Amino acid sequence: MRFLLYPDREVIAPAPSAALPKYVPHISGRPWIVGDWDDAEIVQASNKDYRVVLLGTVGSSDEELRSWLDAGGREPDFTTIHRSIAGAFFTLVSTSAGTTRAFGTLSSFRRLSFSTDPDAPLASNSLALLIEMFRPRLREERVPLALIAPRAPWPLGDASYWQGVENVLPTHQLCADTTGPLHVSERWALPRRHVPQDEVTPALTAALHAAIEARARHARSTLSTDLSGGMDSTSLAFFAREHASELTTMHLGISVEMNDDAEWADAAARALRSRHIRVSHDEFPRWFAGWHVTNERFAAEPEPSIRTEGMHRAMAERLSEHGCTIHLAGSGGDELFYPDESVLPGLRREAPAALYGAIRGMATLHRWPLAKTVRAALNRDDPRSWLVRETASLGMTEFERPSPAWDVVFSLSPWATDTALSAVQDLILENTADAQLDAAFASDAVAYGMITRNGQIHRALDEQTREVGVRYEAPFLDDAVIELALQVRLVDRLNTRRFKPGLAAAAAGVVPDLFLDRRSKGDYISLIYTAFNEHRRSIAAQADDFRLGRRGLVDVERLKTYLQSMQPQAQHFFPFEFLLAAERWLRAADRMTLVNER
Repeated sequence: MRFLLYPDREVIAPAPSAALPKYVPHISGRPWIVGDWDDAEIVQASNKDYRVVLLGTVGSSDEELRSWLDAGGREPDFTTIHRSIAGAFFTLVSTSAGTTRAFGTLSSFRRLSFSTDPDAPLASNSLALLIEMFRPRLREERVPLALIAPRAPWPLGDASYWQGVENVLPTHQLCADTTGPLHVSERWALPRRHVPQDEVTPALTAALHAAIEARARHARSTLSTDLSGGMDSTSLAFFAREHASELTTMHLGISVEMNDDAEWADAAARALRSRHIRVSHDEFPRWFAGWHVTNERFAAEPEPSIRTEGMHRAMAERLSEHGCTIHLAGSGGDELFYPDESVLPGLRREAPAALYGAIRGMATLHRWPLAKTVRAALNRDDPRSWLVRETASLGMTEFERPSPAWDVVFSLSPWATDTALSAVQDLILENTADAQLDAAFASDAVAYGMITRNGQIHRALDEQTREVGVRYEAPFLDDAVIELALQVRLVDRLNTRRFKPGLAAAAAGVVPDLFLDRRSKGDYISLIYTAFNEHRRSIAAQADDFRLGRRGLVDVERLKTYLQSMQPQAQHFFPFEFLLAAERWLRAADRMTLVNER
């Protein structure tokens, strides 16, 4: 699915090289949406004041959207449409007055980008398409941000690396008037109030049913789901069983004695009566298999899917052979239903009587020193102080745990040079620590930050699996699910005696208690060791030619030492995948820039 958005006025802009055969006009009759999408991916409705188009996975029909539009009165609140219509879609609105607005999803799975040129104010769901049309230059000063793992703090983690082309933040909407450049405004903010779990559970259960039903509408033959054996994918599979006429489940197995995921997945498949495909990771490409592939499709930005994209494409090919067209993953469940230590300071404010038990429980569960866990709970840093402290320690390779935060805890790759370190510190302190970070509770901001990272990963994977006819989606990343999960009070989210209590409550009666009560969790760290050992020598052989090294951002000798050594600590692999993603991106971007300059 690719499309361009035009404002309701005359525009002179470069033409895309590829054909975009489908078209939706403004109310005025001027071109509005031009693109290429599956017929099932568009739902639209109009009245005398508005034309509304939903593009993507939409859980409604044209008639249902028209009913929603009519019920909204003279000024419908389009920012709340996800509360009535399920799915993962772009909301595009054109008015009789000639104004437009557009936004994607809160997870960034559906994301818009736009040109800042006032004479060519175009937007698209494809950053690559805009880069192809406008041929912008790289913002070299932002390149070091690509070395931050797992993401730069908000809003830099969602920023564009290209001059004159910006990304719309997932919490914002893109607006166009009859004159002037495109501009953005906020359309959603983190909750400012938490409520008991039992007030949210019925709506959350309904939202999960609606999310799955939206996918079942689009699955032309059979719906497929991951079935790792873990709670997230297992829960989705049981919800899917209630909406899919035919359900296919897939388990990617790993042969290690300490991993009992396969046993749980087999038991769930029997209970589901699904067509169960069980394959070994050894049958698919290793992690990082495509790190060296440099073509123009990778030139837009670093893709955080680089670790598993080869595996997922092979998985999609296998599913396509079985007639599957939409595949569901359980991504987002950890972030929404399994809080980390950032919950403790918020719990101190919200439910102080529960704090001592939470401290003891988390320290025991994660094997953290009790004194450090107490200090984490008593943390009183404001967002700005936290950010300054984190930025000052960017060069450290170890994450201190527990480490309460106002955003995702981040670090720079250990091979980054002082030049990269200084540039990143300046960028972060200049562009962050504004009101965006001032969440009602740190736990919400941390969870949401990683949700947006999941959305970026799934956006890239979906683009790749669509090439073999399979859409790759994650219902936990739907706006309605995110919004509801983040409304739950912290004392109900954290239960050291029950795993993911919020999901367990929502899935009760849909998922058998046996699977909701599972206490073990599979470990797949051996896969990254295997992939690292398979690729590290070939990567080291190319390190002297790294674009990151040429820019003075990576110490090549330090990197080669790392690659030529065995790594006893798994956390050192975390920045490794971001290094590869950044290097592949720069190779493709530099090649495209050279072509543009000829």
